[in-house]
Parts: sequence; C-alpha cells; structure tokens
Amino acid sequence: MLSGSMTQAARELHTTQPSISRVIAQLEKRVGLRLFERAAGKLAPTREGEIFFRDVERAFTGLRGLEQSAATLGRRGAGHLRLSAVPSFSLALVPEAMQAFSLKFPDVTISLHVTDSVSVCQSVAAGQTDLGVASDVVSSPGIGYQVADLARAVCIVPAGHRLARGRKPLRPDDLAGEPFVSLSPQESITQKIDAVFAAGGDKRRLVHQSHFSAAICQMVALGMGISIANPSVARSFGHLPIVQRAFEPEILFPTYLVHQPGAPASLLAQEFSAVFVQVAAALSRP
Repeated sequence: MLSGSMTQAARELHTTQPSISRVIAQLEKRVGLRLFERAAGKLAPTREGEIFFRDVERAFTGLRGLEQSAATLGRRGAGHLRLSAVPSFSLALVPEAMQAFSLKFPDVTISLHVTDSVSVCQSVAAGQTDLGVASDVVSSPGIGYQVADLARAVCIVPAGHRLARGRKPLRPDDLAGEPFVSLSPQESITQKIDAVFAAGGDKRRLVHQSHFSAAICQMVALGMGISIANPSVARSFGHLPIVQRAFEPEILFPTYLVHQPGAPASLLAQEFSAVFVQVAAALSRP
C-alpha cells in the first residue's frame, strides 16, 4: 500500500517480488477479501483493501503506543501520579515538590486531592491515591508511612506586636496572658504543644482554635492572637503581616508521606517521595 508496487515493497523489505506476491495471496485467502487489483504488473488497492489498511494502521499505532508505555514504565512508572494532601501543605509545600518533580519528568501529569489527614489515609488505603501527605496519621493495617520531615516549631505573631521584635527565642512564659490561637485538640501536635506550656504552668489565654493551619495564620495576621506553627506552613503566608520567632523548648512538627504497606511503590511514587523529602527539608529550615 505504501510503496505502490510489489517490486518496490520487496526492495524495502529486503526480499523478492515472488515472496511479496505469495504473502499477499495468503493474506487475501485468510481474510476472505480481495485487497488488490492486478493490472500490467501494478497493484491497485480495492475499496476493501483501503478500509482494511486503515484498520491495520490503527493496530500498528496501538502497538507503538504499547511500546512507548513500556518504555515510560521502565524509566519512571506510569505517566500519571495521584496525590492527596492536607490543605496546609497543599498551599506551598506540595506544589513546590510538584514543580521540582515536573522539572525531572515533564511529561508526567499529577492530580492533587485536598482533604484532611484522616481522609488522606483512607484514600491511600483504598487505592484511590498513590501517595498522601499528612500532618497526622491514624494507626491502620491499610496504610504505611514515613516521616518526610521534622520541622522545629516557630511562634507566629502579628507584625507590630511587642513579641515581633527581638532575636532571642521566645519561651512559654513570654506568651503569658497573650491571646492564643490553637490547633484543634484532636491533633496529636496540639497535645505536644499543650504539654510544653503545661510544664511551666500554662498562662496562655486560649481564644480561638482550628484544625486548619492556614486559618490560624490568617487569624494571627488579623491580630486575633499568636500561635505555634510549622515553619513551612507559616512561610506560605509570608505575604501576610506575620512575623516568625524561634521558640523554645523544641517542638517538632512531623510531615508524613502515606502509602500502601502491602504493595510496592511505583517508580513514580518513589521518585516523588525523594523529591518531596528534599523540598520539605529546604522549606523547614529557618
């Protein structure tokens, strides 16, 4: 069909003209169709031959697609990665990791589902997402996880507040009598924060609380109180009138990568995990 003659086809396939003629005859017998009209040593495709050729072309295109898919899998896994993440990490940390990952694998697409930590773990356990990014994890046989980063907590205060000035780390006594915006009591990190303040006699004035760190940062920017935050999250709100101050004693905010424990991670998931750990470490540095 492409060469227009048996002779030229034989040259391109490095065989003889009788061999080409014989193969065509066998094909016509096999499919039960006359594919070519023969006149004066030349071939002219029949209408059925033209239609059949288009189907053959589609089949070869599909085979080439399979070859490309296998090559992609060999290099970096499937061409799509499904992520789920908590809102606070979805504002900067996860997008920055996605950007760094895309520089290495520009033809890989990523879908990001934003939800709470419990739902992140559930979606990974159900196989709905390949990787999850959470600030807390639930104990379940359906999930596995790794600590991607441990960031030292900072105290965030409104710009212009008396505690916004100074170089020394703030301590619990410095926050005595100050309105405090707290994470929800259900968060495990909240229990660690409360324990630090309780050790010296908690003198905070608890005024508001939220499970959403982004909302807490916004409240602090509005002068509604001060808080203890993950520095990588606080950095996402650098455009707001918020000042980060070092805080002692040390409180560590974990960032978890959640995966299915029973199934080997795809090459894509492995690559993204490595990139994510690097980006998280960079963002959590003071």
